[in-house]
Amino acid sequence: MAEKQKMKISDKLKIGFLLAYFLILTVERVISLVSVFLGDFSAYDALDWYMTALTLFALFGAYVYLITRCELFTKSYNGEGASTIVSPKNFGRLSIAAGILLLGGMVHTDGTIPGIQFTSYGMILVSMAVHTAVQVRENGGGLKRWLSFAYIVAFSMSIPVVYHSYIELSWLFIPLECVVSAGMVILFTIMLKHFYEGDGEYSFSIVPFLVMTIGDAAVIYLRWDEEINFFVLIFASLAAVLWIVGKLLRAAKKQ
Repeated sequence: MAEKQKMKISDKLKIGFLLAYFLILTVERVISLVSVFLGDFSAYDALDWYMTALTLFALFGAYVYLITRCELFTKSYNGEGASTIVSPKNFGRLSIAAGILLLGGMVHTDGTIPGIQFTSYGMILVSMAVHTAVQVRENGGGLKRWLSFAYIVAFSMSIPVVYHSYIELSWLFIPLECVVSAGMVILFTIMLKHFYEGDGEYSFSIVPFLVMTIGDAAVIYLRWDEEINFFVLIFASLAAVLWIVGKLLRAAKKQ
């Protein structure tokens, strides 16, 4: 009888870090919601309630999706016996759940703890790095795959967090930052899904790039006199450089 094989260490690491992201960000978001509901409701404005509602939706939606649509492990059978794996499809669905939860992580509600949030996001990045390393080992092409990894990371870091603003054009800025933030989270989720379901190489699509460039530029410009968002500015600039390099490499490959 064939011997049962163990799940790959790389699969354990990838899924372990993704699940750590869910756990850490969930704890942080719950702490924030407790702070919100124990606060002074009379002081909250429409943006506060939007951010609270989005956080509640993100938590509820992410875990409903996890429970109803996600399988953590899959049995694979071959000539050497049965093995437990985390298939690309498993990772793709986990990416969607991660993106739903991230919608609630990109709003600055009362009680937000940025350090814990960044730690949770770091778990996704480590999982992505493991996936990239495995794909490079198995398929080669280290430059294009690590470049893809770096671009997706820079893109994710360029997503603006929704904050209050008291500029003269706040009536324009606040809806804009909400749309740009949520829109970029959705695009990042799609990128992450394809990243895990594929071989770690990104196509450097122009649509997410244009949304990032135009959206981030508008958000940074409108709030420039109140506060310059250097974090978003730096990572959006880095992502733009990486996108151009990636496009040039793909064009050279086709020649």
